[in-house]
Amino acid sequence: MLRTISGVGGGGTGPMASVRDGVRGVVGRYRRYRRAGGRARSWVPDVGFATGVCAVAFASLALSDEPAVRAVDVGAYGLLAGGSALLLLRRRQPVAVLAAVAVVALMSFALGYPGGPPTVVLMAAIYAAAAAGRQAWTWSAVGLFAGVGSVYRALVEGDPLVTIALNSALFVLVALLGDAVSSRRALRGEAAARLRHAEEERERDAQRRVLDERLRIARELHDVMAHTLSTVTVQAGAAADSLDERPEAARTAVATIRGSTRQAMSELRATVSVLRDGDQRSGLAPTPGLVDLPPLIESVEHAGLTVALHVEAGERPLPAAAELTAYRLVQEALTNVVRHAGAATATVVVAREGDTLVVTIDDDGCGTAAVSQPGFGLQGMRERAEAVGGWLRAGPRAQGGFRVGADLPVGELTR
Repeated sequence: MLRTISGVGGGGTGPMASVRDGVRGVVGRYRRYRRAGGRARSWVPDVGFATGVCAVAFASLALSDEPAVRAVDVGAYGLLAGGSALLLLRRRQPVAVLAAVAVVALMSFALGYPGGPPTVVLMAAIYAAAAAGRQAWTWSAVGLFAGVGSVYRALVEGDPLVTIALNSALFVLVALLGDAVSSRRALRGEAAARLRHAEEERERDAQRRVLDERLRIARELHDVMAHTLSTVTVQAGAAADSLDERPEAARTAVATIRGSTRQAMSELRATVSVLRDGDQRSGLAPTPGLVDLPPLIESVEHAGLTVALHVEAGERPLPAAAELTAYRLVQEALTNVVRHAGAATATVVVAREGDTLVVTIDDDGCGTAAVSQPGFGLQGMRERAEAVGGWLRAGPRAQGGFRVGADLPVGELTR
């Protein structure tokens, strides 16, 4: 029983294996048929073109009343059929086909058969070479056969000048027709290339927008959560230290934690709503600005840092983007002070100087310690300032402590 089950389910020789092999064989034959069908379909235009040219040449030979040295026989039709068969390769080897058809035409002329029918095949080869973009070979063949043919007809056969001119004009017309087809294909290729380039550019632009949006979201989440978690960490430590001896201080710390987390949840909810609803901003909390700095300072002071705030924004309204950027810069800078600097006091100055909003955050901490800490704080602040056309500077102060400053342009956005 076990052997039977193993033969059915595995790679043995049971009936299921035979069925599986049969299905694989059918699928393989179908795939080969599809590939062969695709290759066969690519030959259809060439077969049609060669067949049409051969039919016209045969009809021209059968109806020809042109005086010839040699009577029409199977050899004449064989040369026409051979020259027409060469046209099957017109798209793959246009120059070689033109040369081979020219040899066949010259053989027909040399054997004394009527000259009109092989000329039909020769003109078809000239057209194919021109349509393939081989203009130098095309016009060389036109000049050779039209020129030599005209001289031969004029000096040997004594044809009228009109007939000679018409014969030469036919060669030129066929070459021009092929050249027009080649130019049209080239234009279509250029248009397709431009479309592909435009599509690729749209894809790259979409990728850039996605990346910019990811960076924006990352900055928002970092600014909100870093500040809140820093406050929560400090207050949780204070609550744990004072829980037994100073329960009132512990309750105050817990209340601060509750307020900070509630504010963070509100900002996160607004951010998620923007991501979910796109530009439909109805019902969302307004973005924070300069008027929200006092509550921010208050939450930082609960963490044990004394902060002096000075705001002189002037009477003219500020762009919302500039206010949001200034708020986030102050928030992130103070968060870094609480987490890394070991400072006791900090000073925040936001002042409008002409068309620039200058934001400065100073502290009396260790100075270089804030810079050496890993993280995305300073990088995120720099990206925020650059996003609105400003720039950010950060480094230790000569008198001790650390300074973060930013210049945000506001003039062009408020005129």
